[in-house]
Amino acid sequence: MNLLTIGFVEALIRWDAEHEERLLRDTLLNTGSIIGQEIQRKISDGRVLTESLHALLKATDYNTADFQEWAELLVQEKNGSSVVQLAKKGIVSNIYPLSGHEKALGHNLLADAQRSAGAVRALRSGKVTFVGPLKLIQNGAYAVIARKPVFRVANGIKEFWGFTIAILSVDQILPERIRRLEEQGLYIALEGDNPDSKNRPVLFASKGHKSATAVDMDIQVPNGVWKLQLGYDPIENKYYGLARIFTILFSFIISAFIFIQQCMVSVKQEQITFLNERLTKLSLKDDLTDIGNRRAGMQALEEHIQHAKMHNEKLSVLMFDLDLFKQVNDQYGHPAGDSILKHSAFCLNAAVRQTDLVFRIGGDEFLMLFPGTDVAGAISGARKVQAFLDKMPVTYDGEELSVSSSIGIAEYREGETMESLLNRVDMKLYEAKESGRNTICF
Repeated sequence: MNLLTIGFVEALIRWDAEHEERLLRDTLLNTGSIIGQEIQRKISDGRVLTESLHALLKATDYNTADFQEWAELLVQEKNGSSVVQLAKKGIVSNIYPLSGHEKALGHNLLADAQRSAGAVRALRSGKVTFVGPLKLIQNGAYAVIARKPVFRVANGIKEFWGFTIAILSVDQILPERIRRLEEQGLYIALEGDNPDSKNRPVLFASKGHKSATAVDMDIQVPNGVWKLQLGYDPIENKYYGLARIFTILFSFIISAFIFIQQCMVSVKQEQITFLNERLTKLSLKDDLTDIGNRRAGMQALEEHIQHAKMHNEKLSVLMFDLDLFKQVNDQYGHPAGDSILKHSAFCLNAAVRQTDLVFRIGGDEFLMLFPGTDVAGAISGARKVQAFLDKMPVTYDGEELSVSSSIGIAEYREGETMESLLNRVDMKLYEAKESGRNTICF
């Protein structure tokens, strides 16, 4: 009987350890998913910078005379912590900010035997490509580099113009959550992707990484894959030896302990699930205007494009940009600019139908989706938005600030990709901005 009791208690302890390990593995998977989302959100700055530089080049017929002005505005929008470059024909020709990066000028990305593979990958794929972390030649710091190959069509011939480049420091990319988890006893390793290196470059690795139990996850980055590993030491139940010796005497205590432990793990799991759901919602909302952010906008656009394809329905997309917004910030300060942004978000939601969607995708730029609507209906909606803004000026510090906007409109074409649709509506917005204030182009 004693042997049976000992065997029963041992079975319970082992089951408990395995159960707790499964819960911990599930927790690690959830945590890794959140970290992956945070990293993707952080590196999106690099993609936005390269795409924006490409759009500006195309809009100016590849004239780089105003590069410093573009770069300053773009970098300031991303909290001023990034570096942007142009590499015409693969040779670095423009840098912002230049201070501290002078050595990179004239660097031929395609001719450097130790660094060319990453540039060649981007060139062959034609996509934005993230490489790193790697050591910068200009200052020895470690960073991740985003490169977008730019192709220009001249006389009907597509030719390689060069690269638009964004440099993000490793500290910019690493979520603070990683260090907090390390303080809690978890082991974390994050590896990047650099085709010029024989070994996968490491962005972060816990000191004394020795976990026997770990989960490995892929993090998709533009034109590459990063690797994330989360682990913990094997679970050791210090009550196992006591249970074998004092099974009968302490059976009740051990049973009570196991029950309490299970309750605590269950509560923690529920808390983690709740926090995961809350974080997911927060990651889709713009903090200032309380409407959907860029990520939410891109998800919604992709879903509506798929819906339009399946049901053969219309879909129109509007890109909305405030006129002279920088002048307002310069003259009245950023609090005034924030008031205008919040007011504009309110007006956009108030002026459109309940089925229409509004997102702030960056700075003073908003994306609007009109499901089931052709371009004529979208034009009508855009005029209604502008009329609403005209009737609702912003009052700041006792002074009325008028708000006007430029709007670009594009209707979804059958078989078109999201990138193509966004590029068309973005070009229409640039046309509207160049045509003067309070303008709609379609």
